[in-house]
Amino acid sequence: MNLPICLLVDNGSLRSEAILSHRRVAQRLSVATQFEVLPVGLLHSHKIAPYQLNGTKAETIENFLASERGQSETELLILPLFLGPSRGVTEWLVEKLDAWKESATGRSYRVLDCLHSDSDSRLAMALNSEINELLIRESLLTPRVAMVDHGTPILEVNRVREEVGRMLFKILNAGILGFSTCSMERRGGDRYSFNEPLLKTLLLKWGQEGSRDVVVALFFLLPGRHAGKNGDIDEICDEATAMFPQMKIYQTKPLGEHEIVFSILKEKLESAKSSK
Repeated sequence: MNLPICLLVDNGSLRSEAILSHRRVAQRLSVATQFEVLPVGLLHSHKIAPYQLNGTKAETIENFLASERGQSETELLILPLFLGPSRGVTEWLVEKLDAWKESATGRSYRVLDCLHSDSDSRLAMALNSEINELLIRESLLTPRVAMVDHGTPILEVNRVREEVGRMLFKILNAGILGFSTCSMERRGGDRYSFNEPLLKTLLLKWGQEGSRDVVVALFFLLPGRHAGKNGDIDEICDEATAMFPQMKIYQTKPLGEHEIVFSILKEKLESAKSSK
């Protein structure tokens, strides 16, 4: 079977650790499936110096589509490395792909669904396994858990977080003292209030209530400037512990390289192959 090239597309990053993690996922998928899977960012990734990336320059979707390889392809399969239907995938990416398609005859593309599907509990299970690993490693008994994502202007993306959060809460149940979903940041105005509470506000509330152990469960895929070392979430957590020295805050790892997430991505590729 002649399969199209697959682009594993994420949001892009200026952090080398995010690009390298993205590459590992793409490489695993290439080995586990019959597809050639290439890691491509929507934005930013091409700005990282190659020496920070083992000598190989990262690509964005625009760079790839304009490259000799991109111009020689007639069919593309796009696998989004996104938790939910971000406008970056549903609008911006599609706009770039449409332009590529229309610039030559005989071209086509297909964009697969993002990671979460309605009523699919696997992302909650992945988060739960990361939380349990942390609890065992740090000998924590009954912490409070804050499940945090970036925050979004898109209600459909927020609904993904909330559905996964409800599933995660049911799994954790009696093993924790408290639970809340939250956002790292949000746009101003009442129309974006569905992102509340903010992580900063939640940690302030829990600190004032005398909380001691708090697990920040990262609903992020890659360790970029938000969920990476010395990133935005680290800064928010450091500010909280400075205000409340009795409160110890622990973070789970991003989910991008989790075995469950890999199985979802692989399943989507296998389904695309069988429907070809």
